[in-house]
Amino acid sequence: MKVKWQHVGITAVALLAGPAHAQVQSGPGFFGYIDGMYVLPTDTGQQHLLADRAGSGWSVDGKVGYRLGGPWDVVVGGRYFDQAKGRNRFSGISNRGDGTYWNIDGEVGHTLSGPGWGVRPFLGVRYQHWRMTAYKFSTFGLSDSSADHDAWGIGPRLGVDAAINLSGPISLFGGLDTSFLYGRVTDTVKNTPGRGGGGVPLVPAKNARTNSRLIWDIGARLGVDLEVAPQVHVAVGYKVEWFDGIQSRDFGRGRAGELIHGPFLRLAYSWGAPPGGTVDGPPAPVSPIRSFFVFFDFDRATLTTTAVQTIKQAAEQAKAGRWTRIDVTGHADRAGGDAYNMALSLRRANTVKDQLVREGIGASQIVVVGRGESQPLVPTADGVREPQNRRVDIVIN
Repeated sequence: MKVKWQHVGITAVALLAGPAHAQVQSGPGFFGYIDGMYVLPTDTGQQHLLADRAGSGWSVDGKVGYRLGGPWDVVVGGRYFDQAKGRNRFSGISNRGDGTYWNIDGEVGHTLSGPGWGVRPFLGVRYQHWRMTAYKFSTFGLSDSSADHDAWGIGPRLGVDAAINLSGPISLFGGLDTSFLYGRVTDTVKNTPGRGGGGVPLVPAKNARTNSRLIWDIGARLGVDLEVAPQVHVAVGYKVEWFDGIQSRDFGRGRAGELIHGPFLRLAYSWGAPPGGTVDGPPAPVSPIRSFFVFFDFDRATLTTTAVQTIKQAAEQAKAGRWTRIDVTGHADRAGGDAYNMALSLRRANTVKDQLVREGIGASQIVVVGRGESQPLVPTADGVREPQNRRVDIVIN
């Protein structure tokens, strides 16, 4: 079984991530997800006395991608988050602040997959803009101050998403990415005079610095995905991201950054890929008298209600006529590796044989063969999930 991305996780998705199974989306089509995240308070990396401490906040981000029909996909997305008030680590100083961040991403992904797992490396470009204003109020009678940090950057981004099926519709997914952005950072500090010792007014001061620099960020995420309906997924997880160089230490000297982390909730959906399941309506037999098709759910060798009825009809047809042998041939679609699909097709054929025996057919008169993905009913490209190719042919001879 392959892993469906909801972006995945893209994650997958794939992307989207990320996307009963976590399966790489097959066939051309759109996919996407949206995340809501609660941002926990954290230090900003400043080192001076009036060090900023970011407060809690919220974040929303999402992506929309298009699967190109093979392992390749293209994705665009963006993110916005807002921080609430923070508190200084020193009891003699209180502060409040607010910050906003947004980015736009574009990327190209390539999915590698096998039975029950998928990995999607990707390469893209990111533009980001960060702005934070911190207001600090001294209780020592010295001065009040505010600091504006404004940073933007654009540059390459690369990373990887991965997922593994745990059980049925439940999958574990994660990802890691990093960006190297060329941009500019402006730090402006303003001091409002209070009264120092002896009641002497302090002189207001303003210090602004602009630097061109490389801004670096790295992020990671880990979560659990549940497919609640065909092509519809919900997921919960945790994200951590470090932004380096978006501020300066010590009022304009050196570099400082910020750590963003917190839990998130994801909703993902994909269009274009046919959902797994039984083909509706009666199967189209090669011959109305001697041949029957039994269809299976994706990556399953268990019989559906419709499949049991089809086998019953085949057994009744065989017992009503003059026959010497029943050929039972298993098949798989092209959404897995050759060896895995060969074994899966044989399991499906043996499942049908066992049901024929229960219907009164002698086991010695049934010939079982597995063909893997070599004889599709509907020709597809490699990696494509096709319901009509997940079948067992019953031929009465």
